[in-house]
Amino acid sequence: MKICYINFYSTGSRYRAGALITDESTKPLEFRITSDLNIDKLQEILYGEALEDVLFKERFSIQLIKSMQERFDVVLTKEKNLLSLRKEIDFPVVHIQRYDQFLPVNRLSHKVINIHDRFEPLYITVDKTDEKRVVSISNALQEIYRNFNIMEPFKRIENAIKYIMENEIETARADICIR
Repeated sequence: MKICYINFYSTGSRYRAGALITDESTKPLEFRITSDLNIDKLQEILYGEALEDVLFKERFSIQLIKSMQERFDVVLTKEKNLLSLRKEIDFPVVHIQRYDQFLPVNRLSHKVINIHDRFEPLYITVDKTDEKRVVSISNALQEIYRNFNIMEPFKRIENAIKYIMENEIETARADICIR
């Protein structure tokens, strides 16, 4: 199973997003990052609390996913509002988070555990389009989770974005393909 991770980073009024495709051993296969999006005070006021939702979905996620050249099986995100991306792409979108016993259990969600207790339990949720696939997606993720922390690539993306921003790579979009 190849996973396309999406993560975001902001500092002040600068926003960026990155996507990382990994194989089942979390080895990187492709990485892409958006250019800086600078938000001015008026935009911040007009968008209000919807600012990040709009940015993450409309300005970053769709663009990143559609730009990926490596094939993948599922999109993994820590942003629950991105489940709605499923209507615009041909891949299951999975929201993943730490498991909490108080989270609602329903037909769109499933628990993922590490059988060796090396990593904490996780909880996935899919869009209703993938309701019939939630168990198979969970099982595939759990198989990877046996040996590899499937949450760790999110931190890689964040660190890569910070590194690029700190080193002021001045390009419209930095595409780094690892093959």
